[in-house]
Amino acid sequence: MLNRKKPAQPDTSRSTQSTESTGSQYANQSPASSRNSQSSSGLTGLIDTIVQKFSSGSSNDIIMSGLDDKSESSDLSKPPDTVAGFSLVPESLPDVPKKKHPAQKPALAKKKRIPGKKGKGKGVNKPGYISMQQVITTTKQATMEILSRTELEGTRFGYMASKWTSPVLDPNSVEYPNADTVVKVVAGDTYDYALEMQNAGSTTDHMPVCVLSFANAYKPGGGWLNGARAQEEQLCYRSTLIDTLQPRFYAMTDLECLYSPNVIVFRKSIDNNYSFMSGDKELHLNPTVSVISMAARSRPKLTADQSTYVEVEHRYLMIAKMQLILRTAANNNHRRLVLGALGCGAFGHPTQEVADCWHNVLMKKEFRGWFEQIHFAVKDAPKENNVEIFKKTLDGLKI
Repeated sequence: MLNRKKPAQPDTSRSTQSTESTGSQYANQSPASSRNSQSSSGLTGLIDTIVQKFSSGSSNDIIMSGLDDKSESSDLSKPPDTVAGFSLVPESLPDVPKKKHPAQKPALAKKKRIPGKKGKGKGVNKPGYISMQQVITTTKQATMEILSRTELEGTRFGYMASKWTSPVLDPNSVEYPNADTVVKVVAGDTYDYALEMQNAGSTTDHMPVCVLSFANAYKPGGGWLNGARAQEEQLCYRSTLIDTLQPRFYAMTDLECLYSPNVIVFRKSIDNNYSFMSGDKELHLNPTVSVISMAARSRPKLTADQSTYVEVEHRYLMIAKMQLILRTAANNNHRRLVLGALGCGAFGHPTQEVADCWHNVLMKKEFRGWFEQIHFAVKDAPKENNVEIFKKTLDGLKI
């Protein structure tokens, strides 16, 4: 027989080791997987070792010798190097690139906006969409706080004005001021010029300055909750106006407008990043204006050169709307007005036609002597020269 090495003595410190250890898992492998590959000498050596162990009376763990006449390591925490000639631990692993677990991948660095860098918006440096969402949220919060603190009447409601509530003006009325009116056209923001006019004071008019809002006929505030930046939305971002535009007033008909008697202005314009005009506890003390919300029809048919209406009815309707605006203001004792290019821009009305309609209305005898100051706050739109047209048509007009 072949000479066999004396089996290593069992380590008594491992006698209580669980049979579920790593070594025992390898030792308890099914013999079916290696029966055909076991050599006869290895099998004989295995039987002799078992007999020898039992004959010595030891019940400790059985240390299995190598099946190919090679002794195994007594460390049961490591698998055997070979089983019937098959290597379980290859000498070298192939160079296969390891893939990192997704959780181990480094996070991509987020793009940071460079401070002071302007956006890609046209015109003024407009706040980004996220900033507009912050403006909307803080405007809602500030409006609730202001209305809970203010003692002014008429800050939480408006009412519909029509030919029934705003009749034709009568110069024989005891409230007829018989004032000289000078019309001025300025390039800028509606609220900014209203506050400037109010700060200048008046010896006869103690009412807030009345401003015109180019309203949406179907939705309160138009697209202000979506971050739109048309004129009506700008007024909503800066004041408590939206709280007076109750859903029950919509949709407005062609010859209706909404009158809001007391609207508190508490934010600066978009050019000043909508910053608050005072501290949180003083917001309700900011100046007030009155607002007339009038909607123009959207996208009327125009001539080929876009200079006038195809249907003359649109001109007559625009004149009727302007008359209602002035009657509503005068019947509520307003003597200082900030008007504008109603229907121009997003609503698609021809600028010169709108300016001519205003001229036609202001020169009517009915409106003579009712107002001290009328300012038109006008802004240019892309490919439009609204300011130049309105100045040429209305600036310096005396009523």
